[in-house]
Amino acid sequence: MIKLDDCYDLAVEISGKTARLAIYENSVEKVCRKTTLKSLFEFMQSDENHLFKGRLQLFKNLEEITVLVKGEPVGEIKAETLLNCLRTDHL
Repeated sequence: MIKLDDCYDLAVEISGKTARLAIYENSVEKVCRKTTLKSLFEFMQSDENHLFKGRLQLFKNLEEITVLVKGEPVGEIKAETLLNCLRTDHL
């Protein structure tokens, strides 16, 4: 789990070539998104600053990623933190 702020956490669950990103508010799952590891790594290494449409969105700004749930920011994490989580879980 990656702490986003006092109330929100981000969980990254890897299964094969698929990643499931889930946002928890006070330990209760609020929203999740399944995607491929390939698309996450491409987003992290590209000039794109937006990933996903819908209830869970990621916005990249320099070295930080802002996590939005239903259009509202719920926290920020360092891009390197997410990359390390993806690499660690993928090994």
